[in-house]
Amino acid sequence: MSPFRSQRDKEPKPAPKPGTITEIRPQQRDDTRVNVFIDGDFAFGLHIDLQLEHGLKKGDVLDEEAIALLLRQDEAKKAIARALNLIAYRPRAAGELATKLREKGFSPDAVEAAVARMTDLGYLDDRDFADRWVESRQSGRPRSVRMLKQELRQKGVDREIVESAVENAGIDEFGDALELARKRATSMTGLDPITRERRLGGYLARRGYGFDIIRRVLEQLESDPEP
Repeated sequence: MSPFRSQRDKEPKPAPKPGTITEIRPQQRDDTRVNVFIDGDFAFGLHIDLQLEHGLKKGDVLDEEAIALLLRQDEAKKAIARALNLIAYRPRAAGELATKLREKGFSPDAVEAAVARMTDLGYLDDRDFADRWVESRQSGRPRSVRMLKQELRQKGVDREIVESAVENAGIDEFGDALELARKRATSMTGLDPITRERRLGGYLARRGYGFDIIRRVLEQLESDPEP
């Protein structure tokens, strides 16, 4: 068994014991967080916003319910921060973001809170995401409608939104595949016709094009005038 374990595989930490807050100390490495000590022992870390929101101070008594609420709210804060980092790296669909956060070990409640917050901020719009995804793919290295749909579904985009985005793009599968094949063929001038055809067919198949499209493209290439 690997010695390395993901966050979600770690054993859950025991819940802090209820008691009286004896100290609240700023964390040295993160000035947005504080360490809360109960009955003289470190109990848990907490976002400073939550300390201020709940008015926590030395002498306050925390029971199990109060501690559980603070920890749930703190996890949601962490999930929101991670969500912002993920979206800053590149746009995400709501389902994809939720999946990424779950993979990081966040609870369902924290994931839901983070996705809701990103939606409220206007950072998650699956329709816009799907439209931009299709546009980006087709302006770079096009692929088949089937592959585009598969990619978007893997991102967690709703099927109806996927269908709409692909349909609105007005994709010309044959034209795109033919252009790809013609560009690819320029690097195969030294190959015999059978090998060239096999490699071009494989290239188009890896981009998701079906047999019908590939056959038409190869037939068109055969009829193209010699360069």
